Amino acid sequence: MTAKEIKDIVKCGETSTIQFKLLFKKAEDIANELIAFSNSDGGSIFIGINDKTGEIVGLSYKQLQDIGTLIASAADIGVHPSVFPKVESKTVDGKTVMIVSVSRGISTPYTNNKGEVYVKQGPDKRRVTDANEMLRLFAQSGNFQPDRQPIRGTSVNDLDHYLLNDYFERTLGLSSDNLGMPLEKALQNLFILDENGEATLGGLMYFGKKPQLKCPAFNIKAVWFYGNSIGGTEYRSSVDIDGPIQRLFDEGLRFIISCLHRVQANQNFNSTGKLEIPEVALSEILQNALVHRSWLKAAPIRLLIFDNRVEIISPGALHPTLTVEDIKMGNAYQRNQLMATLCSKTMNYRGLGSGIIRALKSDPDIEFHNEASGDQFRVIFWRKSLTDFDTEIDKGTDKEDKIGKEIGKEIGKEDKIGKKIGKENRTEDKIGKEIGKEIGTEDKIGKKEKLLLKYIADNPNTTISNLAQLSGMATSTVQVYLDKLRMAGKIRRVGPNKGGYWEINISV
Repeated sequence: MTAKEIKDIVKCGETSTIQFKLLFKKAEDIANELIAFSNSDGGSIFIGINDKTGEIVGLSYKQLQDIGTLIASAADIGVHPSVFPKVESKTVDGKTVMIVSVSRGISTPYTNNKGEVYVKQGPDKRRVTDANEMLRLFAQSGNFQPDRQPIRGTSVNDLDHYLLNDYFERTLGLSSDNLGMPLEKALQNLFILDENGEATLGGLMYFGKKPQLKCPAFNIKAVWFYGNSIGGTEYRSSVDIDGPIQRLFDEGLRFIISCLHRVQANQNFNSTGKLEIPEVALSEILQNALVHRSWLKAAPIRLLIFDNRVEIISPGALHPTLTVEDIKMGNAYQRNQLMATLCSKTMNYRGLGSGIIRALKSDPDIEFHNEASGDQFRVIFWRKSLTDFDTEIDKGTDKEDKIGKEIGKEIGKEDKIGKKIGKENRTEDKIGKEIGKEIGTEDKIGKKEKLLLKYIADNPNTTISNLAQLSGMATSTVQVYLDKLRMAGKIRRVGPNKGGYWEINISV
């Protein structure tokens, strides 16, 4: 660091990473400053500068020697665990300044000889007394894993045995009744239950029947607004989504997709159209939000749909070792190791840091905002076609015709699109041919349709969510295939969505 750089720093004043001190007389005082920096983002102490006026006063040779001794003692004996600051002296306009620099620690929380913990708060330091903040410091170092903590008053009876059985069949090829050991012992080995038989947070959130009864804040709140401001007093739709992680993912993704537009984009008449925001991008980001959220912050994941954007907001900023640029490069940190392990076995999540890369590949305009002050992570998707379609939807007019006109204005092919649609939609026979191309004729069924039919045959009471989980497809994809099978007369739904069952009209 040059004299000019020091002067420039002094001109800008103290910050959360820069501190000025005229002198230190006690090792304890230095230790507390080192602790605050180590528990926060690290930083530098400039000694020999008046912290009230910013005047560079400088230190004598003896003062340099005395303070150096105090620093060595403070770092080794006064901070637990010990830290290793960098100490250097620089001359500025004939006056000597000592610079003590310490990095963010990896063994938080750091304490003094009294067991006190300090963090930086702006240019000052603050003693930590809040239990949740202390746990956050432990979690950052990996010494505390929130998703392995037991939820008081729970037991194996709070877990969904269908989900447990499905998990063991997927991972071990065995049913939960055929594990070679008692079920509760197997669940304890997987940290789904603790040694006292209580469900862990991760176990409850992944396998729980109704996890929000014990953890009401750990759900999804989804709102579809009019306009582009969260301060609006009216909204198109709002829902609170409860349930275990798989259901939160399925229903959360379904909500977002239901608020977006689809464009035919030169596809055939029977196509569901191209989603204005790629589903793979939405899927990866929502999945990351569920897996990597902070369980130490009692807040829901928020899905906010505006006219010009979609926001997915997850409680908990990035781990201190990561930046937005890091995650764009595929660097990852598993904040919730139990949850990450469970999701990697049964969901599309792999825990390799590749999800963000896939999302960006499908939608390069995604914005990531690490909001440390609010302890949350915000992802923004910019909508690409609302200007063309939303006005028509709000008026409640004929959607297909007016959307077709808007598309025609953009691509200058109104007549050609009309002719193409007319050709495809002219007779029922031609529509049948298009359906036949996608799912095969009555005698020929695609692999994915056969897979879904097999699952339905095994369990006629199964739900779309269960079919998605069993097949590994997105719920929206399963819905498309089921609609096609119904149109082809191969299956039909008897009774309501809840409580009804599937009837297959062909042999599987």
